[in-house]
Amino acid sequence: MSSHLGAMILFALFVSIVFATLMRDDPSAQVRLGLRLFGGLVGGGVLAGWLLYPLPF
Repeated sequence: MSSHLGAMILFALFVSIVFATLMRDDPSAQVRLGLRLFGGLVGGGVLAGWLLYPLPF
């Protein structure tokens, strides 16, 4: 990965797959939870980056 966004998406994908597999037994519930986790992780990362962008670091 050559971008931070791509690395974040890849990390969110793997984390959501592992957590959904560990937390749910039914495959359809695993897919639903995995998609919710993936969306939350990526959306939260983009939102945090957007909120921190104007800070003078």
